[in-house]
Amino acid sequence: MQQHVLIKESYTVDYAGFWWRLGAMVIDGIILWFVYYVLDGLWNLAAGLPWGGITAEMVQEGTTTVPLWWLRFALFFLLVLFFYAGFWAWKGATPGKMLFRLKITNFDGSQISRGTALLRFCGYIISGFIIFIGFFWIAFDGRRQGVHDKIAETFVTRIPTKREMESWKSTIDSRSLP
Repeated sequence: MQQHVLIKESYTVDYAGFWWRLGAMVIDGIILWFVYYVLDGLWNLAAGLPWGGITAEMVQEGTTTVPLWWLRFALFFLLVLFFYAGFWAWKGATPGKMLFRLKITNFDGSQISRGTALLRFCGYIISGFIIFIGFFWIAFDGRRQGVHDKIAETFVTRIPTKREMESWKSTIDSRSLP
C-alpha cells in the first residue's frame, strides 16, 4: 500500500510582498546594467569604436546602430539567464533578494533545482510580456506568487532576522506554558 504525505501549509510563512520583491529586482537591474555597461564598452573598444559605440562619422553616414548588435543582445540575454537562474539554483536568491533577506523555495521549503530555475526564468519572460502584469499579480495573490512563481511552483519568502526569530520563539514559549 502506498502512503501519501500531506503537507500542511505553515501559518508562520512570511511570503515576500510586491514592494520587497520590486526593490530586489531594482538592485538586480542595477547590477546587470553595470555589467552590461562595462562589457559593452570593452566590446566597443575591441571593435575599434569609442566606449559609447557610435562615432560622429557613423551619425553623418546615417549608420546609427553598432555593428553586431544582435550578437551583443544574444550574449546579454544569456548573461541575464545565467545571472537569474544561476543564483536561484545556487543560493535560492539573486543578490537583490539576498540584500532584502528573500529566498525562493519549493512548497516544502527546499532549494529549487536548476530545472525549476530555468522554468521560473521562462515564467519571468512571460510575466513581463504584457505590461509586466505577471509581476503585478504578486500584489494581489494570497501567497504573493507572480505568474512565474505559479508556472514553476515556487514561493518567495522573507527570512526573519535573529530578533524576529527570538520574538516568535518567546511568543510560542509563553503560549505553551500553563
